[in-house]
Amino acid sequence: MNSWQKSEPTNTTAQWMSSAEVTFMRIEIMIDKEQKISQSTLDALESELYRNLRPLYPKTAIRIRKGSANGIELTGLKLDEDKQRVMEIMQQVWEDDSWVH
Repeated sequence: MNSWQKSEPTNTTAQWMSSAEVTFMRIEIMIDKEQKISQSTLDALESELYRNLRPLYPKTAIRIRKGSANGIELTGLKLDEDKQRVMEIMQQVWEDDSWVH
């Protein structure tokens, strides 16, 4: 067992961080261009996602682009719990629009 692995994590954050430390996570977000969201808003969203995800998942790359439909592609995480947590964080950021300038 590696030093970062714990047989019984003391809290869930420790468990998430241990699995994320060895993983490079990539998030691809496509926003339907018909929604007319400005590039500055997309840039602010990217910054806010990094601010919320990097403490738990330091090896993260996020790409947000306009396309023909809405979609999210999440790769690099092995545990369903990590994927669920990342999706929850992204939803919280999107719903809390205090980051919109």
